[in-house]
Amino acid sequence: MRRDKWKPRRSETLKRVSLLNRAWSGVKWIGSVPGRAFPKPEVAEGGRMLSGLIGAVRRGARRDTRFRVDEDRRIDLEATAFLHGMKVWQVDGLLQRRRRQTALAAYIFCGSAWALFAYWLFEIATTPWTSWSIAPVLEFAPFCMFLFLTAFQSALQNYQLRTRRLATAWEYLTTPEQFWPS
Repeated sequence: MRRDKWKPRRSETLKRVSLLNRAWSGVKWIGSVPGRAFPKPEVAEGGRMLSGLIGAVRRGARRDTRFRVDEDRRIDLEATAFLHGMKVWQVDGLLQRRRRQTALAAYIFCGSAWALFAYWLFEIATTPWTSWSIAPVLEFAPFCMFLFLTAFQSALQNYQLRTRRLATAWEYLTTPEQFWPS
């Protein structure tokens, strides 16, 4: 079997790779392992979510379309009833029911927050101060704060329903009227 002259042999086509070149390709391969393990789709999805949230913050808060509100932020019951195809007394009944619900929720959340806060203080007082045992106790604090803030949100909603106007949190805190939900 004779080989053609113009067709090189296999041994002639393989390039001889230097030891330095082989070492460098090994370093590049090892350095690329974190890049191959990097979760690109998840990071891209998180970036898109963050850009959407930033855009929503820049646009500002959307108005609540369930209620029609006057220029002085008072709830217009007639327009709201007309918008939803109801009578004014039906809308008023729904607002009264929601007012009772927000009052109950505010008291439940506030009571739960104070109970968990007392338990948290007890745990801080009885837990030895070592790094491995105090970390779970300190991680519990945000849950107490969440319950207090949820209670405040329910109380603010109750105040808005009681006064029939969209009051801000500062207006609620500085009101001379009754502070506690009713």
